[in-house]
Amino acid sequence: MATVAVPTPACKTLIADLYGTTDPTEALPDHRPEPLPEAAFSLTLKGTIGGIEAMLTIRGQSAVVFQANVLAVRGLLDPPAQTARQAPPTAPALPAAPAATQDGWCAVHQVAMGKQSNQRGSWWSHKAQDGSWCKGK
Repeated sequence: MATVAVPTPACKTLIADLYGTTDPTEALPDHRPEPLPEAAFSLTLKGTIGGIEAMLTIRGQSAVVFQANVLAVRGLLDPPAQTARQAPPTAPALPAAPAATQDGWCAVHQVAMGKQSNQRGSWWSHKAQDGSWCKGK
């Protein structure tokens, strides 16, 4: 049978004098995370919309939300004006906003998905609210 030693109040006082407090609730300050004053992810683009100069800022508090917001505004800015240094006028324009069935977008939950891969290949998926993995099908 094991014997458990319980320190006396005098022993606790000596230990506290030598090493400081040993009560973990006293040693650690309150470690609540502070709210972010700005979005965790942010991107600002300069261009034109309908020929009017504009700045477009995309934000999100998580990578998934940020990627979904980027996909949602893709194609809003006019294509850049052609200059002598840029590609010739026959260069293809950027594709329009993605369709709901395009890779990286879940048409079921309307969220951006992350690309996963292993030895067998790659696929797009995201974690659903119930904790299961969804592949957008």
